[in-house]
Amino acid sequence: MKRSTRIERLAEYYEDFAPDYISTWKDIQHYDKLVRAFLREAVSGEARVLDAGCGPGHLTRDLPPSVDVVGFDIAEAMLAIARKKRPHGAYHQHDYHLPIPRAWGRFDVVLALGTLEFCDDLGLVLANLAGALRPGGRMLVSIVERRPHVRMHQRAARPLSDVELSGVSMYLYTFAEQTEAIQRAGLLPRSYRLHPGWRHTEYDVDVLYALWDLEASRRSR
Repeated sequence: MKRSTRIERLAEYYEDFAPDYISTWKDIQHYDKLVRAFLREAVSGEARVLDAGCGPGHLTRDLPPSVDVVGFDIAEAMLAIARKKRPHGAYHQHDYHLPIPRAWGRFDVVLALGTLEFCDDLGLVLANLAGALRPGGRMLVSIVERRPHVRMHQRAARPLSDVELSGVSMYLYTFAEQTEAIQRAGLLPRSYRLHPGWRHTEYDVDVLYALWDLEASRRSR
């Protein structure tokens, strides 16, 4: 399936899912506390935060008003909820396979959580996100890790759902593939940990996330 067709189908799915996303997410996700800890450490004062694949803005909506939050997603219904919950934020429809618009400016922090499973070119997407970071900026990302001996995590791609999204793949990357993509994007690892991401109820298994805390080079770009 072509990327453009896949993105259209994902957008349609999340348009319909948007009203129920928050309640469902609270039941199946496992990484909220780690994200909150990262934000407490990395975001301060009048920082600028880019929330990639922001959904309804649930991860950043409670940041202090002084923080400038810009979010993007492929589903307009998700963005409408984000705008309602954080009216002083800025939310745009955008696909991370495309460069981040220069008009959005540079950011101190970038989040890409619960979204890179739809990324079919990790190096490209990380480079796009890194291009929006200020020198020394921080990025927290979750990547579904491919592990040959772990159930559901053995292949580079597998159907996200055989019931609701047949033909749309979830992409998995080995540790080596992740580190190569990070290096190509000019990012420096600060920490890595393997952590349950969310409960895939259809397959009855936890999706394993590689959670990376990354830093942009301090050299001027």
